[in-house]
Amino acid sequence: MNRLKKLTEQGPFGELPGRVAYVIDPNALPAAAAGLEWRVVDDFSPGDAILKDPGLKTVFEHALRNGYAIVTPG
Repeated sequence: MNRLKKLTEQGPFGELPGRVAYVIDPNALPAAAAGLEWRVVDDFSPGDAILKDPGLKTVFEHALRNGYAIVTPG
């Protein structure tokens, strides 16, 4: 079953540069930045996330259409 997943871009020691990806198709996701890797956020719930931040609706729609959506804070 395809389910929307949340991934964060992290370094080898857990440092977070800030990018977040919402993914339906992991194969569509571009490579992480140099020296970083994408890691799945296991406790992510799309329903809970959209209730906390209704603005994520457009991000989730983009991910559903394109296989992924990347959000850069700021």
